[in-house]
Amino acid sequence: MTHIVDQVSFGAIVQVRDRLLEQQARGRKVLRIESGDPSFDIPVIAREAMEKALRDGHTHYTASTGIPVLREAIFNKVRAENVLDVPSVDNVIVTSGAMNALYIIFRALLEAGDEVILPDPMWTEIAENIRLGGGTPRGVRLRAEGGYQFVAADIESAITPRTRAIFVNTPHNPTGAVLGREALESIAALAEKHNLILISDEAYEHVIFDGQKHVSIGSLPAARGRTISVFSLSKTYAMSGLRVGYIVVTDPLLLERMKKLVRCTVNGVNSVAQYGAAAAINGPQDATRAMAHEYQQRRDILFSALEEAPYVEAFRPGGAFFLWARIKEDWRGYDGKSDDWSMTNYLIDKAGIGSAPGSAFGPAGGGHIRFAFSCSTEQVTEAARLLPDVLRKA
Repeated sequence: MTHIVDQVSFGAIVQVRDRLLEQQARGRKVLRIESGDPSFDIPVIAREAMEKALRDGHTHYTASTGIPVLREAIFNKVRAENVLDVPSVDNVIVTSGAMNALYIIFRALLEAGDEVILPDPMWTEIAENIRLGGGTPRGVRLRAEGGYQFVAADIESAITPRTRAIFVNTPHNPTGAVLGREALESIAALAEKHNLILISDEAYEHVIFDGQKHVSIGSLPAARGRTISVFSLSKTYAMSGLRVGYIVVTDPLLLERMKKLVRCTVNGVNSVAQYGAAAAINGPQDATRAMAHEYQQRRDILFSALEEAPYVEAFRPGGAFFLWARIKEDWRGYDGKSDDWSMTNYLIDKAGIGSAPGSAFGPAGGGHIRFAFSCSTEQVTEAARLLPDVLRKA
């Protein structure tokens, strides 16, 4: 008998990372532009708050849904910044990163056979967590000619009697596409029309470029009361290893279920990390703005290099820290193959450059490749210098 967990993969990016680390261990210089882990230090105010929490002995069990000072900080932030209509602090649940939040959401929401519509391509773990919740992911293809926008008309064509929810991610991983207010209003109206839940993954809300503004779909009139919003401190404050995320949910039944799931999974996030998270949210946001500015510089460096390189057609992202590129038909391939994995392996073997094969992000990702510019500016600059030449030699 096949267990549901047997359907979950270990992930293509993990395989790429392991190959790079193996080569690094043998003394080879590698460039880690395959993984979305911010290169920056956490804000000083967060570090100091955690040091104080340790000195003060805040190292014991906390309330499973989060310490009061952090939940209050989140409550004030999402009401003021994201313009979410949140009744009380009780509608905030602190989770062990956004990954834990997504597992809890799908487990609380779905019955066996329920369907969730999501963009294709999409970060791999979304579909995996839908399956673990007993549901079925239904991808809606994002198209290069449409700027990889998640289009309401395409979403509506994928709705069936089993559809339970629409998953929205902006800025989007892996393409970096940003959904504006008009696009989000169309999706919200569609959810209202069909009485569907909206799950809004806003992990990259502060990694946004060119003067664009992030819009939380839950703030729109048609989305109120039907949106579950997911946020992360990993990208905004470079706190990826500290594992702090949070859910904002107003539906009373789903809120009750999620509280139970937090208790039965992590039973509360690391106490010291929570004090650091509260300080980061309540404190000055200069570090966050500085990170976004440097990410935009890295984007421009990498995008310019790929425009000069053969065999790829790059999409200029409006947010997140990923650069998505289509592999052109004239790519001759490597090691007897001409798919996205062949280019990923070619770049590792010939130049020590990491990337992620597009097929890892869903069927529509086949024939594409994703680069991450979350590593240091030095590594991004070096990769940008090498990429045109190494691809010309392919």
